[in-house]
Amino acid sequence: MHAVRGFTLLELIIVLIISTLLITIGIPGFQTLIQSNRLTSVGSSIQNNLLFARSQSVSYLNYVTVCPLESNVCTNNWISGIDVFIDSDRDGSYDSGEVLLKSGDKFNSNDTLAFPTNSVTFTPDGHITGSSATFRYCTGAKRIGVSIAYSGRAKIVAGGTFTDCN
Repeated sequence: MHAVRGFTLLELIIVLIISTLLITIGIPGFQTLIQSNRLTSVGSSIQNNLLFARSQSVSYLNYVTVCPLESNVCTNNWISGIDVFIDSDRDGSYDSGEVLLKSGDKFNSNDTLAFPTNSVTFTPDGHITGSSATFRYCTGAKRIGVSIAYSGRAKIVAGGTFTDCN
């Protein structure tokens, strides 16, 4: 006669209880990890867009603008995505004849991304036309900043020194 292999009902219930407890304990930590990874990813994305725009302005010896475009005009709706284009006439809008270098993906609509102006424009020598400022991205209680200096240098400011994202 062959031995019967398998789990008893009691063993199955104990495994399910232990699994449920581990999942219940682990989910909040996992959500925090996801939030932190999203912050890092968005911070890197903003920084990369700025670095890309700066390098393109120097390469093309032209003005390059970074902004969220809606109907070919720069707006302050940064959460809708970041676009990069050659802005030959420096009017802050994407006109016919100007080249769209990069069209950005939208960010999570539950988060907040703020910047003091509607756009950042790089000059042919890699500087920005305005003054230094910081992109502020918040997801829940966590935040990250990307500072851009007048020289055109962009750097991530982990945690951010700002208190809100508005």
